[in-house]
Amino acid sequence: MKAIVYEHFQAELCRAKTFITEQDFESAWIALQRAHILGQTDAIAHTIAHCNMLKLAWKQRDLQEIYGQLLSTFLAIPLTLSYGKRRFLRGGKANVDDSKKMSIPEDVQRILDQ
Repeated sequence: MKAIVYEHFQAELCRAKTFITEQDFESAWIALQRAHILGQTDAIAHTIAHCNMLKLAWKQRDLQEIYGQLLSTFLAIPLTLSYGKRRFLRGGKANVDDSKKMSIPEDVQRILDQ
């Protein structure tokens, strides 16, 4: 992972933690989804993003999201290593259809393009 992408990945995780502390869960999910997009092509970062999503789902007692994030966390490393950059970049929440391409926020795309 490029240093600039890693820096922004870490910043999004920090933003999510701050939002969780403030109990602004909607904003925390957005920050975690942004972190997921930034880290999706790196096996470790991808797994870290899903672990943080799992923690938030657990905190909210969202059973569907917990199940989805458990599965995603276990599959993050093998899927990233197998498919890497050939996969569509996505937000990472469990309720998203994997067969559909998602739009990436413009500022995140600029970071990825650097």
